Amino acid sequence: MFKIKEKPEDFFVKEIIDIPLGDSGEYAYYKLRKVDRNTIDIVRELAKRFSLPVKNITFAGLKDKNAVTEQYLAIKGLKKIPKEVEGKNYKLSLVGFSDQPLELGNFKGNYFEIVVRNVSKGERINAERNLEFIQKYGFANYFGEQRFGSVKNAKEFIVKHLLAHKYEEALREYLLSYSDWRMKRRLKKLWGNWKEYLKAMPKQAIYERKIVEELAKGVSYKQSFLALPKNIRLMFAFTYQSYLWNRFLYRFIVRYFSFCEVSQGIKDWTYAFYTRMNDTIFEKVKNLEIPYLGKEYKPSDPKVAKIIEEILSEEGISEETLNQERIGIKLFTDGVRKAIAIPKDLKMERVSRSAVKVSFTLPPGSYATVLLRKLFLCQRVQ
Repeated sequence: MFKIKEKPEDFFVKEIIDIPLGDSGEYAYYKLRKVDRNTIDIVRELAKRFSLPVKNITFAGLKDKNAVTEQYLAIKGLKKIPKEVEGKNYKLSLVGFSDQPLELGNFKGNYFEIVVRNVSKGERINAERNLEFIQKYGFANYFGEQRFGSVKNAKEFIVKHLLAHKYEEALREYLLSYSDWRMKRRLKKLWGNWKEYLKAMPKQAIYERKIVEELAKGVSYKQSFLALPKNIRLMFAFTYQSYLWNRFLYRFIVRYFSFCEVSQGIKDWTYAFYTRMNDTIFEKVKNLEIPYLGKEYKPSDPKVAKIIEEILSEEGISEETLNQERIGIKLFTDGVRKAIAIPKDLKMERVSRSAVKVSFTLPPGSYATVLLRKLFLCQRVQ
């Protein structure tokens, strides 16, 4: 199967923003170019470097770690305004000023250049056949595997345990989700012996260590969750809702379209991609929005409404469940997401016998990895 991100230089992503910038303003805007670094880690590093609260540094989106990326940061409260800032594997360049911060999702899209390696003959043929189809009709806009990193090595969604008030089980999922089975086995044996557990944990597991430090003080399983920043706790909810939304879209495609199935790369989950489309149907579905829950945002399509109702019922989620709060957060919030993503300027060129370079621009929130799975792995129904 094809491979991406064999080295950071293989995966380039550039954020596209459309914000008027001037010569003065409360926020200094910088272009951040980073290699093999995490956005959040750099933001924390900059906050410490400039003696600023982390909240003073805003950004529109998180960018891949194992990649070369360009994005924008807006920094408030700088005493001096440096034109450039350099650190380990990153560089900031001043681009202008504004009185507005950057907000999550406040960008036009992302431009990608991705070198795809280990491409088999069959995958290359699939891509050549799928290219024009995707250019014209887009692809199913699933959440990508990056959204589900916290459940790759877990048995269950943390939210499911929280709903049942099983706080110890929820913590087990969170604290024992290691791909390293030796580490996992050792920590299992130390469960409850928190001082020893803390010694055995990886030093880089900053948030997980905060929880265990609370447990070592005698804090309850339930209360220990509050040691996590709110955005981490919210990710438990977002991850589960993303899974539900992917199920909605999957069933919609399987029920109403010719389709191919492709592994999602996590557990035994699969994507279903439509393989036939015409202009008439596309006009009806290209702007279709599927709600996360269908409670506050009622589906415009009765077929979608029925599917949402079916899957929520299968998951044991009732009207009462949707209003539940746990660990200081609402477990479910409604919203909408487009069912179809349409890339701009999708191109592919061979760079070696078994490697190609794919370039394209995607709207905010759409995943390059999903497009690549459709492009290389989906066999078209002729």
